[in-house]
Amino acid sequence: MIMKKVLLSICAASLAASLMAGCSIFDSGSSGSASASKSNTRPDAVTLSGKYDGFGFQALQTVGEMRLYDALDTAVNKPQGEEFVTDSLDDENRATEVLDFYKSDHPDIFWIDEAQPYYYTVSGNEMTIKLNFKLEGSELETAKAALDAKVQEALAGAPQNGSAYEKELYVHDYIIDCCTYDKESLKAHETETVRANEQNAYGALVDGKAVCEGYTRAFQLLCEKLGVVCSVVQGQALGFEGQENTNHIWNCVQLDGNWYYVDATWDDCEDAEAAATVEVDRHMYFNLTTDELKKDHVIAPPYSEYKTGDIWYNCIVPKCDSTDYYYLKLNSIEVDDLDNNGAGSYLAQSAASEAPCCCFMISEDIDFEYAFNEIVQGVAYQWITEANETNENEHQLSENCKLSSREDRHLAVMILDYN
Repeated sequence: MIMKKVLLSICAASLAASLMAGCSIFDSGSSGSASASKSNTRPDAVTLSGKYDGFGFQALQTVGEMRLYDALDTAVNKPQGEEFVTDSLDDENRATEVLDFYKSDHPDIFWIDEAQPYYYTVSGNEMTIKLNFKLEGSELETAKAALDAKVQEALAGAPQNGSAYEKELYVHDYIIDCCTYDKESLKAHETETVRANEQNAYGALVDGKAVCEGYTRAFQLLCEKLGVVCSVVQGQALGFEGQENTNHIWNCVQLDGNWYYVDATWDDCEDAEAAATVEVDRHMYFNLTTDELKKDHVIAPPYSEYKTGDIWYNCIVPKCDSTDYYYLKLNSIEVDDLDNNGAGSYLAQSAASEAPCCCFMISEDIDFEYAFNEIVQGVAYQWITEANETNENEHQLSENCKLSSREDRHLAVMILDYN
């Protein structure tokens, strides 16, 4: 089953390189601001490392990049876009990467224009930059207040005393419930047009519609507000029916010292086979390992491996090999022996709670197609019989229960029907 077919034609991350590049409106070598401070009076790497600790900042390679990040931190919080001066970089295009990483550390930033984020000029060892704001002054303050109100509204329903996993799950489900994938913006991106706020947290939380980057920024923003360590990861999604890979962005989270990948965009599914399986289908990409993710995602390399001309890079590419908080594992029973595996007892527990469905994760040691066919041909009937005997005269399952295959996750889903 290919998930989120509609998203595979293009997504917001595809504009990150083509639209996020800076544009010089001056001749290289023209004069910068007369009031600019000289580079030797700017903070050194040690000072800046003590000031910033985000994954985006940690990925930076030179003191010049760090100073640009520091200057952005001041410029972004002005009431309007203003010129500022910082070190010139060996490759001016790297200013785009620094801005991207700054936004990765600050998912609440939504007012920098995605199509043309800045203008610059270079003079000797200095670069003059002017950010391009979509909103300024009172309009910007009003929009910031609107986003803050939506964030507070979202946090009000969170399990404040819950575990990091419970908070992350709440955020994931909240965003899927409050946000709709913006298909109109998807079409506009085919002509490299950004319509509104579809690529930021404001779009997802305030407007209630976004593309993948909007989902990702909103997820990170709410997770961080709840104390869950979270960042963003860029790359590509594998094509559908022979299409080329398409650019994409998603999240990674850290729980109890281990990293997991999360793709809330692809979990906002519209193609569940039945209402009973919605909860399963909308958590297919919740806390995956690297190996599971790579079945249909391509992860871009870390910034430390950046080469001039590269389009994709990440501030962090965590190794995700733990399944402790893999949603499908936590909400299914592993079947490694079709004859004696506790599946009947697990099904009885699901029936006792009147669950709409029950999930069986087929061991990687068993051929999935063979196992699923065996379950359909008779094993499922044995499980239902055992479950009904366990529950005696209550919560009895009928022979009308149906089976659904999720081969990419080695998952058999039984849609439960009760007598």
